[in-house]
Amino acid sequence: MKLIEELSWTEIEAGLNETRTVILPVGTLEEHGPHLPVFTDTIQAVEVAREASRRTQIFLASPVYYGVCRSTRGFPGTITVSFDSLRAYVYDILISFYDSGFRKILLLTGHAGGQHMAALELACQQAIEKRDFRLSLVSLFDLIDRNAVDTSNDGHAGEIETSLMMVIRPELVKVRPGSFQPLRPRFLVLRDVRHLMGNGIIGDPSKASLEKGKVFFEMAVQGVMIALKELESFPEK
Repeated sequence: MKLIEELSWTEIEAGLNETRTVILPVGTLEEHGPHLPVFTDTIQAVEVAREASRRTQIFLASPVYYGVCRSTRGFPGTITVSFDSLRAYVYDILISFYDSGFRKILLLTGHAGGQHMAALELACQQAIEKRDFRLSLVSLFDLIDRNAVDTSNDGHAGEIETSLMMVIRPELVKVRPGSFQPLRPRFLVLRDVRHLMGNGIIGDPSKASLEKGKVFFEMAVQGVMIALKELESFPEK
């Protein structure tokens, strides 16, 4: 693993002779129920990326800590940025990676909100129009096989995220509450949905376990490895 923040510029330059691929973790500071820390999205992306980087000996970048959080923005501790801010910030980072010598970048996001993902996708599209490099955008939760999850419609701070945190940072997992599924309108566009979010959970953290967390973590790492293989080897046009 080549952790960029711990390397000197000469070490990075030497490492670029071995690989020009880097993983950029993206997360949020966002409420995750009464039992998980607000950096859950970020630390999960970082640790999965760290393990994939260790196995492949590619570069690992420092994470982007802030993202777009709409549904949870009324909770203390949720620090959100706008769509345009995230898009522009990530675009600038990608362009700078290219100008620093990197040619293949995988963005691994631990947060999968609609506006958040759209901002990242647009940043990637705009970046590849300006520089001749390859980019992949991966959501961590797309890598988890839902057949291994007991909770139907498991989502925010539920079975998956709680299980992962029991592996990654077990000392930060508090007493797990029961299941909660917020009532959300199908068509209505609301200014604020905080009053519908209850304790901030979508899913059932009580079904989480260390054993499941290990399975989910390995699924995520293997998914990143598959995405990296595609990034490295997909035929050019």
